[in-house]
Amino acid sequence: MGLNEMFKKIASIESEKTELGKHEVNLALADDVKKSYNEAITARKKAFDIMQKIKAETATALKQLNDIKAINQKALPIFDKFEVAAKELGLPLPAEIKQQKENIQEGLKGTLTSYSKTLESIKIF
Repeated sequence: MGLNEMFKKIASIESEKTELGKHEVNLALADDVKKSYNEAITARKKAFDIMQKIKAETATALKQLNDIKAINQKALPIFDKFEVAAKELGLPLPAEIKQQKENIQEGLKGTLTSYSKTLESIKIF
């Protein structure tokens, strides 16, 4: 075997090594793509689950707030009856009763209404 043949053989071996190296890189890249895809899909599914949970919790909270508002609204006629009964007896309405009724009215106009509006404004598709 001559020197020229030896150089040709070495050159062909080096080019084979380079190609083999490229294939190894490409295979690793393909694995990275699969892994990245799986991670992205898993994250997207988690986001969907989170949104479904928030949607359910929002609906539950809104129902509870509406129930609470109803309880407060039912209390007002009882205070009105008490006020009428006190007037009929010629008694002044106790300050505590007046304050309690005002407190309920303020809650219905303020926090209970704003809480409900806030939850109703949340739109989850």
